Amino acid sequence: MVHNHHRPAQQIGRYPAVTTTFDSTFAVLRQARAELDEGRSPYSIMHRLPPDPSERPLIVGDPAGLRSLLEWCAITDPRLFHAMFLHHCMTIGNALDQGADAADIAALAGGARIGAALMNEAGRGNSAAAIRTTAAYDPATGEFVLHTPDSGAAKYPPNVAASGVARLGVVSARLSVGGTDRGLALFLVELRDEQGVCRGVTIEPRPATALLPMDYATVRFDGVRVPYRRWLADGASIAGDGSFHDPLGDPGARTRRSIGMSRFSSGAVAAGLAAVARAGTALVLERAGRRITNDRLAGEVPALAHRNQQRLVFGAAAAALAATVVARHMTGPSWHIPPGGGRGTGPAPEVFRELGAGKVAVDRLADAALTACRSAAGMAGFFSEHRLLGYQALTMAFQSAGGDNRLIMLDVAWSMATTGAGVPAEDPADDRWIRLFRAREQRLYAELTTGLPAAVDFETWNERTDLAQRFAAAHAARTTAELMHEAWHAPDVAEAHRLILDQLYRLHCLTELAADAGWFLAHELLTATELLALPEQAGAICGGLAAHVGTVVELLDVPAQLLDVPVEPIE
Repeated sequence: MVHNHHRPAQQIGRYPAVTTTFDSTFAVLRQARAELDEGRSPYSIMHRLPPDPSERPLIVGDPAGLRSLLEWCAITDPRLFHAMFLHHCMTIGNALDQGADAADIAALAGGARIGAALMNEAGRGNSAAAIRTTAAYDPATGEFVLHTPDSGAAKYPPNVAASGVARLGVVSARLSVGGTDRGLALFLVELRDEQGVCRGVTIEPRPATALLPMDYATVRFDGVRVPYRRWLADGASIAGDGSFHDPLGDPGARTRRSIGMSRFSSGAVAAGLAAVARAGTALVLERAGRRITNDRLAGEVPALAHRNQQRLVFGAAAAALAATVVARHMTGPSWHIPPGGGRGTGPAPEVFRELGAGKVAVDRLADAALTACRSAAGMAGFFSEHRLLGYQALTMAFQSAGGDNRLIMLDVAWSMATTGAGVPAEDPADDRWIRLFRAREQRLYAELTTGLPAAVDFETWNERTDLAQRFAAAHAARTTAELMHEAWHAPDVAEAHRLILDQLYRLHCLTELAADAGWFLAHELLTATELLALPEQAGAICGGLAAHVGTVVELLDVPAQLLDVPVEPIE
């Protein structure tokens, strides 16, 4: 068990149901892990967690409190986190943002209905803008009729197969009014009640999967009638004479606004990924300090005395904390809902771009941290009971879920290359690490955009996709370093923490630099002597950190109450 502190009160959030029932929430979560392993549904556990206040749900009333709760759920079991973020963020968040009826918000917030998100379709991997599910307005009843034209348009893969759970999903469908396509719209749709699947809805469970096992399904609609009040109209309306009004002006703008529903997942997913990386690192750090190895030269010594072990565990700590800085920076823009909701165009394109880049950066860092943790943990990295395998299953799943990482980075590069966004000029406050990352980003941007025509065709862009991904990765490396430098040099950082964070920052930057060391050498941004010294510098930092394991574990900010694991296997 990790014997560290529990979360400082100022970081928990202000939500009374979370903060004042701190110990009872942890008690529910501790029991949840055993129940999930015995086959219980995460939805039954959700009902025992603090309810969301319907008058001001967490996502608007206390986003920091919601983030803490999601982090704790991820540490407890990624399956519980997955159900929770889809409910609180993808369902309640979008419902509030696009003007849902107060009664539906209350049903979701109070737990009478568990939320789900049904956007992508089975026939197209990148289907968000090409949805073929239709919602035709029926002027005789004032309802919308949902229809799935064929199996390729089935919603896939929402986790709604479990029986006995009332589910209310946010469904994307192409809106037709008077036979005219009005763009992609969102609807709240009853999928299940306590008695079973709702009329006109077909839910087919998918085969069990090893990574992040949930009750995945394909969902089809056959004449499902949706009341007018459950159209997430976002300011649009249909008059009594059938005339249609949309303040966004055209179907394309409405489609972009509806696709933007995915932004609510970005902050949630990043928080969960960073949390499991910190939890895995805390487990392995504590274990490495007490596990005795039989060294051929020194006899019995702690595992952490070995430089290669130090490099793994402190490298994991640097990556996990870097992921956390980015993830917590994303909470505000990801979950921002204007007062009142139900109006507007949503965040600016550059906000979506940076949320996407942030999600990919966090996933990459968290996965790297957990890969190092499993390598350092020996046999404990192999068995699911020791958590690390399940934690990394989350990072692996979200390489494709929540937006495919490669496609996101291509979109980031496309956005910056075709809008003339460019790379910000050097800031005098930049340290050498940031200057190096910025130089790489600037040169790759110049290479990507040189000769790029105003009207880019498929062949031209296709030839540049590898370069585009390298540029987007360089952009993420620079912005991550900037966020870390800003957060860890803030005036309110304790001096004892500042010294350790400075070493972890240097270790992170050295690791990022080493991954592209050949490029920096070829462009004369590093000398051969500097390049050859990188491993020695990283090793020296790790050796120094070995004397401060307690402080590093404290910085990882993982409640010890959630990290009980079985006795480790014999090695």
